[in-house]
Amino acid sequence: MNNSVKNTQFLFDKFIGILIFLNIFHQVISSMDLRGYESMLGYGNIFFQLSMLIFLGEVIYRFILERKLGFLNTVDSLVLVNYFFIGILDLRIFRLFRFFNIFSRTRILLPSNTLFKTIQMQRHSLLGSLFLVLSVLLLFSTIMYFVEREAQPDKFGSIPLAIWWGMETLTTVGYGDVHPITPLGKVLGTLTMLLGIGMFALPAAILGSAYYEEMQKRNFLVTFEAILEVPLFEEMPIKALSKINEKLDAVLLPSNEAVFEKGDEADSMYIIESGSAQVELENPVILEKGDYFGEMGLINNNPRTATITTLEEVKLLQLKKEDLEELFDEHPTLFRAIEAKLEAINS
Repeated sequence: MNNSVKNTQFLFDKFIGILIFLNIFHQVISSMDLRGYESMLGYGNIFFQLSMLIFLGEVIYRFILERKLGFLNTVDSLVLVNYFFIGILDLRIFRLFRFFNIFSRTRILLPSNTLFKTIQMQRHSLLGSLFLVLSVLLLFSTIMYFVEREAQPDKFGSIPLAIWWGMETLTTVGYGDVHPITPLGKVLGTLTMLLGIGMFALPAAILGSAYYEEMQKRNFLVTFEAILEVPLFEEMPIKALSKINEKLDAVLLPSNEAVFEKGDEADSMYIIESGSAQVELENPVILEKGDYFGEMGLINNNPRTATITTLEEVKLLQLKKEDLEELFDEHPTLFRAIEAKLEAINS
């Protein structure tokens, strides 16, 4: 996919994302009592109808482009089928999934990606803690059923009724609509409340610690030690290293993800701080810690000549084109080092 197509796709996705946001805003506003604003409601209905026609074209386009159904295309299709053929409920709110997908790499929503990744990585631990909570809920609700069923048959007359009490007690919500009145029931209720604090703190602790660890990985700092270990910078003076440290951006990528693809515009070079990547050629080349790549396109002003894919989780140091050109002007040693590498490759 060339740059013009990518830019068009980028603008199209952003337009659809903004349109989805406006539609959800319209759905929220239209649920209010707006008597006296009939003219505004009329414009809102026209906007709604035009939006659904645009969404229909979008879904058809995505089917042609992706050639598969997928979760997001399924949800989008259900929203459209409901609007054009059923019309019972306004399901535009479910397009939030597409909205999050479109803006998932923005600075605002990037932490949410980390959260979803954390949940996926810790799913077994979370499911285990959830099973423990449900087991405790069932146990205490059943015991409370035995204790309170004769005193309050309307509220504890069955185990499912007692489970409602157990849920609001374990979660410490305490609506007050159901509560024990017998002495033994009150003792049991007190123990349930104390236990509930610990039970629901367990999955929160698992999720919180794992999320913090992922955010630390993503926000790791570029240090002088890391820069000094890169052979490209080993002859640079301390003053230059300080400037390089200011210009380098830290990038963390998972395994089997493309850093860039063949034909992309060359706008940055990369240095591997840890991990490994592969140059997708007829005879693939493995890049490891200290290796750098992407500089050829910057110097020659050509598109990327090969795709670079990570083999494992990789920490990269990114140096943008304008920053590299500035360093070349101030420190010819850096330019000569890269030029020597290019000559070695060409020979």
